[in-house]
Parts: sequence; C-alpha cells; structure tokens
Amino acid sequence: MSHSVNAREKDTSIAALAERIFSLSSQLSSYLASNSFPEPKFSPDGGSVPETPEYDALRAPLNDAALDLLRLVNGPKSSLREFFFSQYDLASLQIALDRRLFDHIPLPSVSSEDAAVQSAGIAEIAEKAGMDEDRTGRVMKMLATRRIFEEVDGEPGNFTHTASSACLARDADFYATADMQMDDMLRAASESSAVVSRSPFASDASKSAFHERFGVSMYQYYEQRPEKARRFTQAMSSWSKLDRSIEELHTSFPWASLNDGKVVDIGGGNGHISIGLARKFPSLRFVVQDISPQMMSQAQHDGNDRVTFQQHDFFEPQPVHDASAFLLRQCLHNNSDGDATKIIRAVVPALERCAPRTPLLINEVVLPEPGTATRFEEHQLRQVDFCMMVTLGAKQRSEGEFSKLIKEADERLEIVAVHRNPQGVGLIEVHLNVPGT
Repeated sequence: MSHSVNAREKDTSIAALAERIFSLSSQLSSYLASNSFPEPKFSPDGGSVPETPEYDALRAPLNDAALDLLRLVNGPKSSLREFFFSQYDLASLQIALDRRLFDHIPLPSVSSEDAAVQSAGIAEIAEKAGMDEDRTGRVMKMLATRRIFEEVDGEPGNFTHTASSACLARDADFYATADMQMDDMLRAASESSAVVSRSPFASDASKSAFHERFGVSMYQYYEQRPEKARRFTQAMSSWSKLDRSIEELHTSFPWASLNDGKVVDIGGGNGHISIGLARKFPSLRFVVQDISPQMMSQAQHDGNDRVTFQQHDFFEPQPVHDASAFLLRQCLHNNSDGDATKIIRAVVPALERCAPRTPLLINEVVLPEPGTATRFEEHQLRQVDFCMMVTLGAKQRSEGEFSKLIKEADERLEIVAVHRNPQGVGLIEVHLNVPGT
C-alpha cells in the first residue's frame, strides 16, 4: 500500500464525502477510458475491473468515502442492524453454494448487450437443486438484494445471472474459495466467542474456534477428509491469484543476483512457488521442504531437475547449510507467536554456516501501521487476520510485530528491507549480523 497519512480523510461531513466521491469517481472513470478498460456493469459479462495498482489506489479511498456516507445517512442503529443481521445473508449464500444454484441458470451464449436474456424459473431451479420451491425462491430473492442474481422485470419468479453470480458459475477455483468459507469456516467462526471464554488468555491451534467446532486441528480435519482437502487446495490456488502475491514475489527481490545459488523453500508444500521461480530464473536451484506426506505426494516435479524435494519439520534445525537464500512463505501466519519464534530460530544455525548476509526472506501479509492505509484496505487485511485466528489460533502481523518476533528468535537477526504490494503482502528481508563479517 502506498497511501500517505491522508489515506483517511478527516472531514466526514455529508457534503465533503459527496464531493470526494464525485472527484474519485471522475478520476476512476477517466482512468478506465484513457486505458481502454470497459466501464464495469452488473450484467453477467460486464463486472470485471482492472487489476492494477493505479486502479487500486483510486477505488480504496472511494470505498472509504462511499461507505462512510452510507453510515452517516443511515445512522448507527440502521448500520449496526445491517452488520449484525449479515449472518442471514451468509446463510442464503451457504445454501446457494451447497445446492449449486449458480449452475442452474443458463449463462449468456454470447457476450453482447443485444443477447437474449437467459433466465430460469424458481420451479426449474428448485428441481435441479433438489429442494423445495419456497426456500429456493427465498434464497434467490435474498441474494438478488445484493445483486447476486436478478429477478427479471415483469417476470416474477424468473431469475437471470448478474456479474457476481456469473463469476461463481464460471470460475471453479473462486467457487471453491466461497464454498469453503461458507462451509467449514463459517461454522468455525461461530465458535469464536466460545473459544475465548474457554481460553481467554492463550491462542494456538488447539485453542482456536476451528478446533472448538470440529474437535481437531484444521490440518487433521483436512487429512481426514480428502474431498474437502482438494477443495481447500483449489481455494488456496484461487486466493494466490487474487492477491497477486506470486507475481509480486518474482519482482520484489533481486533473485538474479544469487547467480547459480540454492534457494531453500521452507514449508514449500507441493513446490509451485519454487517451480515458478525456477522458470523465471533459470540459473537458480531450489530445495522444497515440507513435513506433510500428503503435500510431498502432490509434488509438482514438472520435469525440472533444478527443483528437488526434502521432507523436513521446520521446527527442527535447518539441515541445508550451503544456501544462497532461505524462503519462508506464508508459514508464520499459521502459527502463534511462540511457535513462529521457534520456526525462525531453527534457521539461525544454518545462517551461521552460510555465507555472510545470506537472506532469510519472509513472505507474509504485513499489517499496516495506523493511518497508513484506507479503512477499505485495512478491513480486508483484518479479515484475513481473523481467518488465521479462527482456523489456527494464529495471526497476521505488522512490521513492528515481525521485528519483535525476529529479535525474540535471535538478537542478531535484523530486518534490512520490507517490500509490500498493494494487497498488503510483503517480503521481509532478514540478515544475521555476525561480528567481524
């Protein structure tokens, strides 16, 4: 995020907010037009928006201003009611995903404003979904109030796709993300207060809302349910596309400066990150480490002999002592502070034996400091932080929290650079300071 201290404007009068909305909307429309991007629409083929830093920099403050205006004109009681009644919106989405209602309305056959509207009636949708017409209609009408589906004007009970419902119908990976959140994660999140009552001063995987709901850790849960594990993997693939963290990883560190060095990808799962880096930087070699036999069995060897795999528990001392860099990608956010400290500490003996200034690269969300991001941006990151708390009793961290964690692991460790992308994902470069080097 590259916003200044003015990311959160101080004047929140209705007139000032309206003026800000007009100004930002005009700038956004001009950006779309000057870069030949189509104006977003609610029609099934018209919802996409640019995935560029310039667009993000305009829509984030616009969201802040528009949402603040709605909160002001609606007042606190109406705004709070909308908030604490939102579980019923989620319940309707939960049913729609589970019964695959998005598949039961035909998508437009051609991408044209003149194309005939493709619709389906409640009776047809209910029959395909295998449920009663009454609740089918109520789910569809609830979602239509959020522009997910649309009831055809003059044809009560007939529904057509919107941009949002068509997105779920077309994108299987994004569907998996939504389905997982409305299934496992929503059920787990409802136990958040209960787990705090049971463990008011400690949070870890055994003291998480997920464990409270299902009686096992998230990892055990998916080990025991292969079908849901496949959905989880598919959802994570979609998430990595959404936050653009993989492409940012390629550009946020001078990988080519490592020449023909060896990169150790700690907790690297099936190796998709290292394989992507190996394609981009053909002189580098990679060792992908993971403890999970299931992950190792899914190893994406891809015919690339520069990527090898090694079973390793990252709580144990790092066995590779001739690396040019160590990469810890999205591992620490899965762990409590105590466990995250142990993971970092386990790399220190290897750093002592590697060449001076061998980097430990931590690729994680870096939460913004106060006043450095819009509420819109921070809210999305705080959602991910709560996801970690619910699922694993873990957390996302700010730069200050990472610094504290690193110093607790070893006083000689020092952050020398932090690179952030607009979605808040960062690459933290850490060096071990050894006297005399």
